Amino acid sequence: MLSKATKDLKAGFGLYHVWVYQAYHDITAKYKRTVLGTFWIAGGMVVTSFSLAIIFGALFHQDIRVSLPYVMSGMLIFGMVAYVFYDGAEMFMTSGGIIKNHAYPFTYYALHTICKSLFLFLHNLVVYWIFMAILGVLTVPNWSIIPALLVIMAFMFSWGMLAGMLASRFRDMRFMLPYMGQLFSMLTPIFWRTDTLPPTILMVVNLNPVYALIQIARAALLGQVASGQLWFIALSYTSVGMILWIFIFSALRRRIPFWV
Repeated sequence: MLSKATKDLKAGFGLYHVWVYQAYHDITAKYKRTVLGTFWIAGGMVVTSFSLAIIFGALFHQDIRVSLPYVMSGMLIFGMVAYVFYDGAEMFMTSGGIIKNHAYPFTYYALHTICKSLFLFLHNLVVYWIFMAILGVLTVPNWSIIPALLVIMAFMFSWGMLAGMLASRFRDMRFMLPYMGQLFSMLTPIFWRTDTLPPTILMVVNLNPVYALIQIARAALLGQVASGQLWFIALSYTSVGMILWIFIFSALRRRIPFWV
């Protein structure tokens, strides 16, 4: 089983020149002939971050220079992690015609959509740094940002592939997963802080895989290092996802063309 999964993954990486170009083209083509171009991508994040930073900053009695970096960095990372609930669930369904007519490795579709999410993240990261510089709170990211992003992308790949297969087989999941993404966005400390939570609730929040993934990267963006507990949780969920992907994908990969 392991050989089938690794063979497909190796073939998918071998097409890097295709999915990197396709991901870039998908983003730029959407904003062709617009005045602001790709800066529309960051528009929603900036407006929402400012609004929530003002509201939650007032609730927690924090200055905008404290609340905005926390909220904006949280939204920045959540945009990648939420890939599992949105783009991941759609990756095979939206490419059904290509899957039925071309013998691309199935991991190609995951790598393509993950690469697109990474481009969007890097684009928004530049905007994030610009606003932090304007506020005078720009910090040098901690070196742990690199392994944090690698863990997040491994999580996106494994759980995104599983979500894509699940949504292809059971069509109701195609609509349920985005609702789950909205639910996680409210239950995860993206806008609000965990400082005032009682120990029992805090323990439950720490078990949230989305929070662990967001926090290991957000802490690094803010020049800090996340706790070892959050790193362990993030790595554990990612490892479980990779193991499940290897077995389930190897067993059911030939059925994907019939599902889409």
